Amino acid sequence: MRVLGIFRAVRALGALRGARLVRVASSANRGMRALGSVMGRRGIGYVATLSLVVTLTGAAGMYAFERGVPGSTIDSFASALWWTAMILTTMGSDYFPRTAEGRLLCLLLATYGFAIFGYVAATIASFFVARDADTDQGEIAGAKQIVALERAVAGLRSRIDVLISTLGESGVRRQE
Repeated sequence: MRVLGIFRAVRALGALRGARLVRVASSANRGMRALGSVMGRRGIGYVATLSLVVTLTGAAGMYAFERGVPGSTIDSFASALWWTAMILTTMGSDYFPRTAEGRLLCLLLATYGFAIFGYVAATIASFFVARDADTDQGEIAGAKQIVALERAVAGLRSRIDVLISTLGESGVRRQE
């Protein structure tokens, strides 16, 4: 009978682990939904689509400019696509364009990559700032804290109005 008790205990531990897994998964799911909401408000879908178009167009341009140039390592669209992706992700590449057009395109793509990197970083930072503002321990005033402050100010105004109405024109408190 003790053996059966051990099996029950092992099953109970497995159920506890399963409950923890469900709690972690639901917490991660809530976090991803909140992050998706922030990203949606910030237009990340538009930015991702624009970045895909810029990547494909940049690769096509680099392939057109650098193909057949002596010393160029871009000899296929795939290598041009790889190079463009590395430039846009600010990783860089061992290849440097040989033509003036390729260098100008490289400058434009690198500038776009830096701008998009900053945009994505700011979007993710706004997600964390908003989460911090929603907590009572957050150092940043969020919407809840501002509403509480507005209520406190309205309460102080009403008290001031009562005090003013009880004071006479001479500034001396009236006898009731």
